Amino acid sequence: MTITMFLVQFQWVFFTLIFVCGASMIRTNEEVPGQGIILNPPKPLELVCNTTEDLSRDVTWFKDGLLLNDNDRVQIFSENNTVIVKSTTENDTGEYTCAVTDPDINATILVRTRTEFIEMFHSSLNLVQGDKLVLSCQVKGIPTPTVTWLKDGSSLNSSDSRIKLEANEKGVPNAKLIIEELDYDDRAHYTCEANNGVNNVTSTILVRVKDKLAALWPFLGICAEVAVLCAIIFVYEKKRVKPDFDESDTDQNVENKNLPDQREGKEIRQRK
Repeated sequence: MTITMFLVQFQWVFFTLIFVCGASMIRTNEEVPGQGIILNPPKPLELVCNTTEDLSRDVTWFKDGLLLNDNDRVQIFSENNTVIVKSTTENDTGEYTCAVTDPDINATILVRTRTEFIEMFHSSLNLVQGDKLVLSCQVKGIPTPTVTWLKDGSSLNSSDSRIKLEANEKGVPNAKLIIEELDYDDRAHYTCEANNGVNNVTSTILVRVKDKLAALWPFLGICAEVAVLCAIIFVYEKKRVKPDFDESDTDQNVENKNLPDQREGKEIRQRK
């Protein structure tokens, strides 16, 4: 029993040593081994794979499983086992593998890009009750970012039948938020949070929801002010015209009173 356990432990240590030694025979230019390299288009991309035991050993390069060859943008330097890609684009991301034969060992360098916003949200958005809200989180990155939506800092209630999550124009899943028939409770700060394993980015917008009759109240207020003003003018004019009528009536009565006296005077003169 003791001999058997010793043999098992010996085999385990032996295979462990083989794995460690084999893995240590290739050294890449990754800052942190296994974490890959971040691509910043259009800046050049440089990849290095060297064997720790014999730096002169030939290295063969592959990209996503296909043999990598020299071209106008890609240069392979066998003297120092280096690959340089000029004028890079997002298509230059992927898995780069450097392989050595006899013994057959290899190392893989994962080339990725950061998560970035193509267009940030505006600071705020004003909508009317009953409108449809559409927010598109314009992000990109390789690997494809994972998008999460927050409402006032908390997870969005996606169980609401009015709320839908769809892919945006770039094909990023759940990057487009749609809310049908907005209500007052939908007024909030909405945050798009995107992460692709390289970095995390966020963008927030304040959505205001107004009453659907909000535009009618100012109009009614103006109408009320005009009506009050007309009433004041009407009352004022009525009070101003009434004394004029009183004065004309008084003058007419005085003339009527003097009319008999004038007639009597005329009769007296005719008698004489």
